[in-house]
Amino acid sequence: MALVALAVAAVAGGCAGRTDAGASPGPVTGSADSGFGMSPDTPAPSATRTTPTPAKRTVTTAKASPAPPTKTPQAVPDWADVVEPCPVAGQRVEIQRVLQADVTGDGLVDTMVARTCEASTSYWASTIEVFDGTADPRRPERIGAPLLQERVKEDEPVVTDVSVNAGIIGIKAYGTSPKGTKACPDLTLFYRYEYSGRGFRLIWRDWGTSERCDKLK
Repeated sequence: MALVALAVAAVAGGCAGRTDAGASPGPVTGSADSGFGMSPDTPAPSATRTTPTPAKRTVTTAKASPAPPTKTPQAVPDWADVVEPCPVAGQRVEIQRVLQADVTGDGLVDTMVARTCEASTSYWASTIEVFDGTADPRRPERIGAPLLQERVKEDEPVVTDVSVNAGIIGIKAYGTSPKGTKACPDLTLFYRYEYSGRGFRLIWRDWGTSERCDKLK
């Protein structure tokens, strides 16, 4: 019995010396920058700071836009030298109106010039000449015969206004009836002319009476 008791004691003493019946625990490690698990004599590595490279600024230099080309102004003729001369030697041409508009339908601007002549008494009747927009402005070319030319003897018109509407030339003038005199024009006249391919034709005429005689002042 004594031998059995000693054997049991020996077995019990061997079991008391083990802390775990399984595999021994693995080594304990620390993080690379904490110093944990390293020799006390080995300094902990310091964290590496990365300085960001500043982004390059792209500076865009705005280029100045080129100046628009300078347009050379078209030559403007002296219309008094271009229109038909006055019939009396030494009589001066007087330009009354200059209007620009397309009256031939070609998309180019034509020029209408109303002119009269210097008069020593009363007045001189007007005519209107139309110059083609396709011609060199330094060498104007008249289209057809002067407007109002066919009405000079009967109406003796003096132009007061010229307009264009849808290619139709409208003219307002004052004039003299067979009962009136140039000293006191007694008519207000209205005309319309239309381009006919080679020149202009009168398509409408109207008139009204006028009692006023201050038009020539």
